[in-house]
Amino acid sequence: MNDEVIRVNMLVEGQTEEAFVRDVVAPYLNSRSVFVNYRRVETSRRKERLTGQTIISRGGIVSYGRLRNDVLRWLKEDSTAFVTTMIDVYALPSDFPGVAEARAKVNPHEKVAALEQFFEKDIAYRKFIPYLQLHEYEALLFSDVAVTDSGLRLFDGRSRVAQLQQIRDQFATPEHIDEGATTAPSKRLKSIFPAYDKLLFGPLIAATIGLTKLREECPHLDEWVTQLESLHQSGNQQ
Repeated sequence: MNDEVIRVNMLVEGQTEEAFVRDVVAPYLNSRSVFVNYRRVETSRRKERLTGQTIISRGGIVSYGRLRNDVLRWLKEDSTAFVTTMIDVYALPSDFPGVAEARAKVNPHEKVAALEQFFEKDIAYRKFIPYLQLHEYEALLFSDVAVTDSGLRLFDGRSRVAQLQQIRDQFATPEHIDEGATTAPSKRLKSIFPAYDKLLFGPLIAATIGLTKLREECPHLDEWVTQLESLHQSGNQQ
């Protein structure tokens, strides 16, 4: 039996995704002997004139080219680890591979599968596992609208669970909630709870819902976590 240590480096879009990985995904995978490191995607780097120190800014997707460079850099820096991503489909940069082809697909799961296939082909590393979040992080918060309502009504004590449920009932899964400029998951939440703050409440609510429920409601998320947790089993087979 091969006792190879399985490590996964996760490149995430922003602080909210970073907190979600830290508090929800990483502990689960670590308990299954898949050890997780994570960092936000690089947006810029520059050298200080006086010290020569490289200053790196992180958080947000400014272009596919910069994201691609960040993925490749981590794969080369830490070649024994897998690298995966957690990037929103919503507002993907126009230079992302396969955007035109994916846009022609009606089913969101077919769309994201196409985007991930193009992404994987472009990176072309065996240990790269692309994951794009449908359509954005806030979709996860529609996995249990009662929990989301309980967390967000702390602002004023007034429940909006019926409004949240009405939105949820329109879609087969939370991942089907669209990416319109005013109807994306985050826009819908903000219209119901104007004081909603993604970083402050997003990770806490998702953690309260729990990964089991999130996976039950969000099949694409479940596929990703299943693929990652299976790395230990496949890595320790002769």
